[in-house]
Amino acid sequence: MGIRLENLVVKFGDFTAINDLTIQIPKGKLISLLGPSGCGKSTTLFTICGIHKPAGGKIYFGEREVTGLEPEKLGIGLVFQNYALYPHMTIRENILFPLKNLKWDKAEAEKRVVEVAKIVKIDGLLDRKPGQLSGGQQQRVAIARALAKKPENLLLDEPLSNLDTKLRVETRQEIRRIQQETGVTAIFVTHDQEEAMSISDQIILMKDGKIQQVSTPTEIYMNPCNKFVASFIGSPAMNFIRLNVKDGSAQVEDCIFNGLPTNKKTVDLGFRAEDMEVSVQGFDTIVETVEVLGRERLLTLNHKGDTFKMLVDKEFMIEEGSTLKIRPKVGKAYVFDTETEEFITKC
Repeated sequence: MGIRLENLVVKFGDFTAINDLTIQIPKGKLISLLGPSGCGKSTTLFTICGIHKPAGGKIYFGEREVTGLEPEKLGIGLVFQNYALYPHMTIRENILFPLKNLKWDKAEAEKRVVEVAKIVKIDGLLDRKPGQLSGGQQQRVAIARALAKKPENLLLDEPLSNLDTKLRVETRQEIRRIQQETGVTAIFVTHDQEEAMSISDQIILMKDGKIQQVSTPTEIYMNPCNKFVASFIGSPAMNFIRLNVKDGSAQVEDCIFNGLPTNKKTVDLGFRAEDMEVSVQGFDTIVETVEVLGRERLLTLNHKGDTFKMLVDKEFMIEEGSTLKIRPKVGKAYVFDTETEEFITKC
């Protein structure tokens, strides 16, 4: 059972948080709602699960319209960033709690608790209290509780925000494993593009309550549809420089860019840190900082006030304050319309 939103509108007073949002989420896939704070991703999730009521549009689970229904009538699993576990109950009792509310047979409920505990690998912790568990273990309990009633849709709102870096990586891998193992349709809300890139079948990137792009992680990284997408996806963020165009060409010192639109006076050129090279036919930059990242080095470069990030091999030695002539690799630079910020071409 997939999820479909049609022309969804969500308002808080006079403020429109979500405006005419249409999304198709395929059955059995993990989809990330990604974007900066305030873009509407959590609002979208809370509206799907019935916490917020839409001002317009429709929500479907499969062919069933569920617009405006209360959460308990939707048959969904919900996981929040704060775990929301009952501290006085054991882990077993926490997972069992929603099944008691649904009046499951006691023996079947106990069997289901053990099943989901094994899926999330906490079956040896069932008799402990939440306070005796690490943050990562508590989040697994929250996921187990959400899965216990066998939901077809699992909604996760920033579920890793309270974990340290190592636990975040481990737990997001577990979420992906669990989703694939159970076949549940999952919506994962995050502001962290690395999280979304690492576990999603598709990413829905949002800004100001509107969808910017819906693509696979590879596609959204390799083929951003506009400057916002290009700047948001990728770490370090994409570099940009404005070019003055004449007859389809532009020049920055010794670096010439061809194949630019002939009907534009200016364009914004974007290029990633790994898509730059040292070249005698480049433009001069000053090396401001050199960061050792292990297998590579990250250079911060300055060109007449524009700052660029460049990744080089760990063997590449250069001192801060040095001059370095660089250019984007041919065919690896993205050209964006200065006014609309839409992607035009590569050069």
